[in-house]
Amino acid sequence: MRHPATVRLHGHLDRPAELTIGQLRDLPSHRVQVSFDCRTEGEQRHGYEGPTLWDVLCAAGPKVDLAARKPRLKFLLAVTGSDGHRAVVSWAEIDPDFGGQRILLATSMDGAPLDESGPQLVVPADHCGARYVSGVTAVWLGPAPGAEPAGAARA
Repeated sequence: MRHPATVRLHGHLDRPAELTIGQLRDLPSHRVQVSFDCRTEGEQRHGYEGPTLWDVLCAAGPKVDLAARKPRLKFLLAVTGSDGHRAVVSWAEIDPDFGGQRILLATSMDGAPLDESGPQLVVPADHCGARYVSGVTAVWLGPAPGAEPAGAARA
């Protein structure tokens, strides 16, 4: 029996979690229409819906000092798909004080639910589709290598 797709949120979070598609749908949802170049299938045009990475991570309590500006810039998000594909997004890309991009963990594509395959990372500003990660299984938040003081604990 196949289990529902889940996304593991881990790293520098107060409330690490394993979220189902249903739990992702409980967060505020956004719709985007995108066009991007896929190396194997050419130009793609799709409509996606789901929560932003910002909302997903804020619900998990990021251990990021949101009152300070420059310290936030050291944080990265590593997103992993079920096929092992990974993409990195900087905290500044999703933070409203910086890029404020609506990067989604989409729960549907072109109106079809992604319940079986799992959510998809959607980076609307990208012209190349390489950071569109299908079947997202994990999102890690942490400082870039070398950004932590010596001896600091790693999550």
